Amino acid sequence: MSMRAGLWTGLPDLDQAEHRYQVVGCAADVDLLITYLSRPDCNDATLEHFGRDTDADGEADHNVVLAVRGPWGYVNFVDNAFSGWPKGDPAAPYVDEPYTDYPPGVGVSLPMFRELLLEFLATGRRPKVVEWYDEGELFHSWRLQRMALHEK
Repeated sequence: MSMRAGLWTGLPDLDQAEHRYQVVGCAADVDLLITYLSRPDCNDATLEHFGRDTDADGEADHNVVLAVRGPWGYVNFVDNAFSGWPKGDPAAPYVDEPYTDYPPGVGVSLPMFRELLLEFLATGRRPKVVEWYDEGELFHSWRLQRMALHEK
């Protein structure tokens, strides 16, 4: 199995932003992806698994967005049956940027992030190595927290 990562750098300045693709097909590629995501100039990445179904237009049936902030890896997983984030470490801070938005407590350690990505690479399905928050479980509380942050 293999995946394609689309890495964004230079956001939120769209004039300076670059979107580059990287094929991810083995553990070494996952490690390289995490290294790229850990760079200060990398905002986030999309991840498309080639072993999953596509729709009538050839588009992926899933949307996976990744980010690394310090010691934390963040994942937003969306497919036809689920939308949400891993139940991460309660100490993981929120990520609230124009193109990347993660509630507090959904970040996982980088070793767990690596394990999660390796499982997704192998199976093409939402990883079971972590438990998940359905978007509905966190949506309203995170929305209120974000509103409070922006009022400051």
